[in-house]
Amino acid sequence: MSLRYKVLWVDDRIDEFISLNFNKELKDYIDASFFESEIDMCESAEEAKAKLREKKYDVIFSDYNMSEEKGDSFIQDIRSQNINCEILFYSAQEEPPLVQADRISFLRLQSNRAYNELMNKIKSVIDLSLEKINDLTSIRGLVMAEVSDLDVKMTEIIEKYCKASEVNKEDLKNYIIQKTENRTKDSLKASDCEKKCVHVWKNKELLEVVHEQGFESYTKARSLDYIFKKTKFGINPFLTDYNAEIIQNRNFLAHCHSEIKDGKEILITNKGEKQFTNKEFKTIRSNILKYSKMFDEVLKKV
Repeated sequence: MSLRYKVLWVDDRIDEFISLNFNKELKDYIDASFFESEIDMCESAEEAKAKLREKKYDVIFSDYNMSEEKGDSFIQDIRSQNINCEILFYSAQEEPPLVQADRISFLRLQSNRAYNELMNKIKSVIDLSLEKINDLTSIRGLVMAEVSDLDVKMTEIIEKYCKASEVNKEDLKNYIIQKTENRTKDSLKASDCEKKCVHVWKNKELLEVVHEQGFESYTKARSLDYIFKKTKFGINPFLTDYNAEIIQNRNFLAHCHSEIKDGKEILITNKGEKQFTNKEFKTIRSNILKYSKMFDEVLKKV
């Protein structure tokens, strides 16, 4: 599961839908739920089958009566590849067949140009698939995967910043070592400890350190905070917001377990119970997308 929501639309009159900006309306609808839409529009079943061999889709929309191939043959081909996403077939030519197939819907259009009827049904199928995504198991997996991607992008920014200048690299390394040592010493409780320890990173190259497991998300974010303050990217504040909107949320979802109470899934944490709403899920996705796009822009400039 990721924030990329992939749509495959198959129709031998697909140019007609494109001319009516159906693809843009669909993109805007998906983007409003804070997913990054990816919409592939094909004019033949053969073209669609080639696409299906290349990538995994979240939903498929298809005319049932294309000139070269009927929908039932297309269904068999899709299911033979173990593709289990939501699928909507539509037709104005005849009644859709009564096929008993999981996660497949059929829409009988009132005319060949029942565009509003079709778009409303398409949106309802998207809503159904997104509702299945909005469970705690899915959202936890999504957050873990997407925040890991943010970690990778932060590492790339740090590397580019360091490679641009030896002075940049040394200054950043000294800052990181100082902050990390201070944090470690503050955690030492023994009264007789002189706290003269030196962090092992002091004797390593920074470009090696940034890939170590101990160089975790907060340290990466703190490094970026330093970089943003030293450059003219105009991203300030960063660390406080990123910690609150990304890191703490990730940690919260990672260090808990879920239970079903009164028919609803809730998270059990050391601070009590927490139930997420669809609005909160949207906020989580919105924040991840915000920082992903921010990091992409910074990578172009650094």
